[in-house]
Amino acid sequence: MKIDVVLSAGMKAKHDFSGQIVVVIDVLRATSTILTALTNGCLEVIPVQKVADALALAERVGRDQFLLGGERKGIPIPGFDLGNSPLEYTRERVEGKKVILCTTNGTKALNETKGAAEVIIGSFLNITRVASYLKETEKDITLFCSGQDGGLAIEDLLCAGQIIKKLLFITKNATIPELTDAGRVALITYKHLANKNKGPIIAMAQSGHGQYLASIGFNDDLLHCSQVDALPNLAEYKNGSVVLK
Repeated sequence: MKIDVVLSAGMKAKHDFSGQIVVVIDVLRATSTILTALTNGCLEVIPVQKVADALALAERVGRDQFLLGGERKGIPIPGFDLGNSPLEYTRERVEGKKVILCTTNGTKALNETKGAAEVIIGSFLNITRVASYLKETEKDITLFCSGQDGGLAIEDLLCAGQIIKKLLFITKNATIPELTDAGRVALITYKHLANKNKGPIIAMAQSGHGQYLASIGFNDDLLHCSQVDALPNLAEYKNGSVVLK
C-alpha cells in the first residue's frame, strides 16, 4: 500500500487515480458539510463545480426535487436554499431531501477524481472511521486535499497527516504503508502541530481560510468542523453523488 497526498484541487499537474482509493478532504467546509447533511438524513449530495451547472441540473430534474446549497467566497449563493455552513444542514432542514452542492474547492476536488476505484469523504468529523476503512484495503491511497483557490490549506493537510498517523498506528503489526514525499510532509505537519495543540481547532483558527471564515461570521463552523470523530460515518462519492456507505 502506498499513500500519497495531493495538496490542492485545480493543480496544473493532473493526477492519475486509476485503481486507487481517494479520500477527498475539505475541512472548511465542503466535506464537513456533506458528512453533516448525510448524517442528518439527507438522501444524497450531488457536487457540481459551477453555479450554472447547479441551476441547470435543478431545472432539468425539477427544482422541487432538490435543495440548492453552496457558496462563493464563503458567502451563500443568491437564490440558493442553503450556504456551505454545516450548521445549516440540520435534520429538520435536510432529512429526506436531496442536495445539489456547489462550492469553490471541495466539489471541484470531487469532480477531479475520475478513474478512482473508490472516492471517500474525509474530515475531522469521521477521521478514525476513514482510517479504519483504509486499513482493510490493499489498494494505493491518495488523500486529496481540496486546498484553497489552487493553493495549500493547512487544515486539509493537517487532517491528511492525522489520517496517515492513525493508519500507521493501526497497521503497526501488519504491512507498513509506503509514504510518498507529500505523505511525509502531511505526517510531519500533523506531528508538529499536534505537539503544540490539543486538537485541530487552534491550527484551524490560525489558518488563512479559518481566519477569513471567522471574519465573515462563521466562527462556529470552525468549532463544528474541528470535532474529531463527532460524526463517525463513512460516505462515498459514486456515480455523481455522495451517499452514506
